[in-house]
Amino acid sequence: MPAGPPAEKPSDAERTPFGVLAWFAWALGLLIVTGLLLPRIVGFTDFSERAPFSLLGIFMMAELALVLFGVTVALQRKRIAHRFAIGISFLPVPVLAGLPPALFEMPSEAAAGWYVLTIPAGLVLTVILVVGLLRPAARAYFTEP
Repeated sequence: MPAGPPAEKPSDAERTPFGVLAWFAWALGLLIVTGLLLPRIVGFTDFSERAPFSLLGIFMMAELALVLFGVTVALQRKRIAHRFAIGISFLPVPVLAGLPPALFEMPSEAAAGWYVLTIPAGLVLTVILVVGLLRPAARAYFTEP
């Protein structure tokens, strides 16, 4: 049986750079975690007459809108997506360190231990994402005006 033409390897220009793939993994993971925690985020809000909203709810809705729009334009390879990706890369520290203690009502000792573990992890993740996105290959990936 004759074989078809040999499969061509994608050129370096066609491959998605590691920094962009890592960012997509972070952004999609962030969407998954936000979706799973959304009932708790909505329940966290005290719907009294004095405070019908919470700062956590406002932060999470802004984060959700930012990530959804960022992923949408990044899939289209728009140039503005590079700036959105860098901005979203700074979210690991507030999301990893601040969200669980507030939502799960951790005691202050447990929250302090949580901060000790997650702030350095969030900083490392931020550095990896930002450095990966500032590489020339990642910048070249976002080509559409």
